[in-house]
Amino acid sequence: MSTIDSSQGSTASTASTSTISSDTSTTSTPFKFHGIGGEFFGIWIVNVLLTMVTFGIYSAWAKVRTNNYFYGNTELGGDRFEYLAKPMQILIGRIIAVFLLITWSVLSSTMPPVAVALAIIFMLAVPFLAVRNARFDARMTRFRNVRFDFAGSYGGAYINLLLKPIAAYIIVVAGGFGIGVVTRLMTDNPIAIGIAITAGVVFFFVAAIYSYAWVSAGMAQYLINGYRYGDKAFNAKLEINQYAKIAVTAIGLFFGAGLLFSVFAFAFGMMGSIVELIQSGASEEAFKNNASLIGMVFFGYFFMFILSMLIAAYVQVCVRNYVFSQTSINDDLQMTSTMKTSSFLFLVVTNLLLVMFTFGMGKAWADVRFAKYMAEVTAVEGNLDAFTAHDHNEQSSTAVADEVADAFDINIGIV
Repeated sequence: MSTIDSSQGSTASTASTSTISSDTSTTSTPFKFHGIGGEFFGIWIVNVLLTMVTFGIYSAWAKVRTNNYFYGNTELGGDRFEYLAKPMQILIGRIIAVFLLITWSVLSSTMPPVAVALAIIFMLAVPFLAVRNARFDARMTRFRNVRFDFAGSYGGAYINLLLKPIAAYIIVVAGGFGIGVVTRLMTDNPIAIGIAITAGVVFFFVAAIYSYAWVSAGMAQYLINGYRYGDKAFNAKLEINQYAKIAVTAIGLFFGAGLLFSVFAFAFGMMGSIVELIQSGASEEAFKNNASLIGMVFFGYFFMFILSMLIAAYVQVCVRNYVFSQTSINDDLQMTSTMKTSSFLFLVVTNLLLVMFTFGMGKAWADVRFAKYMAEVTAVEGNLDAFTAHDHNEQSSTAVADEVADAFDINIGIV
C-alpha cells in the first residue's frame, strides 16, 4: 500500500485463443503507453471543432477516435488493445441520453413534482444502467483477438450500488443524530445531554468510516468479480478493514493539517485578529479593515484546496494499490499497482496548471501524461506463458445505457 512519501491496432493473430507469453512465471509485464501529446492534440482539436460545427453530432465520432487512440497506444507484452465500438452505436445512445436530460431539465422548471418522480425512478435505474454500461465498455475492448465482458448480476448491482449506500446513509445520519435527540427527549440533564452529544459525534465518525469501507469494498468487489477476459474471470476478495484504515489515515491527515494551520495562525498573531472580529460583532466593515484576517482567509482557502487534493490523491493511490494487489485473472495472473502519492499528486497539480495556463488547450497533453503515468505504474505478474483465454460470442449492439450514464454523470468506478 502506498504512503504519503512512498502504432495503433493489435498485433494479435486471427485465432480466437490468446496466449500471453513470458520467460518465467515470476516475470512482471508492465503496461506501456506510446501516445504523444502533440500527436493527440491534432485529434483532440479536430474533435472539438467538428463537434461544435455539427452541434454535437460529431461527438460520437470524437469519442470513438479518442478511444481508438488511447486503446491503440496502450501496450501489454508487445501487443495493443483495441476499441470496437462504432460511431453510430454511440450516436444513437447519445441522442436518447440528451433527450432524457433535456426533458428532465424542462420538467424541473415547469413541473417539479413530475421531475422529482422521474429523479426517483432514475435513481432506481442507476444499478441497471451501471451494469449495462460496464458490459458495453467491456465488450467493446479487445486484446489479442479476445474481448472482455462483464457478467455481474443485476441483483448484485442493486445490493452493492443502491441498497448498501442507502443503508449506510441511514445508519450514519440516524445513529449520529438520533443519540442526542433521544437523550434530549428523555431527560433535561445537561450532563447527560452533553455525554449523548459526544457519543453521537463519535458514533457519526466511526459509522461514517466503516460505512464508507463497507460500501466501497462491496462495490469494488462486485465490479471486479463481474469482469471477464474471454472465458477467464477476474477475482478479488477485498477486506473492509483495509478501506477503514485508509479512511482513518485520511481523516487523521485532515485534522493534523488543521491543527498545524491553527498553530501557524497563532504564531503569527492571527488568532488575535479573529478574537477582535468576534468582539466587534463580526461586521463587514470590521472584516474589511482587518488586513491580517483577510490574508488568513485567502491563505486558508488555498491551504484547504491543496490539502483536499493531497488527501484525495492519498486515498486514490492507496485504494488502487490495495485493490490491484487483491485482483487476479483466473487465479493465474496477478495485477499490480505501484502508485505513489507524491508522484500522483505532482501529476494532478501540473496537469491542472497546464490546462489552466493554456486556457484549456493543454488538455490533450494532460490526458496523454495521465495515461502514460497510469501505464507505468501498472503491471501483470504470473505465468503468462501458460495463460490462454478464448473469446466469447456475446454482443452489445447499442450504447444507450453507456451514454445515459455519461449524460447524468454516473461514474461508478473501482478506484
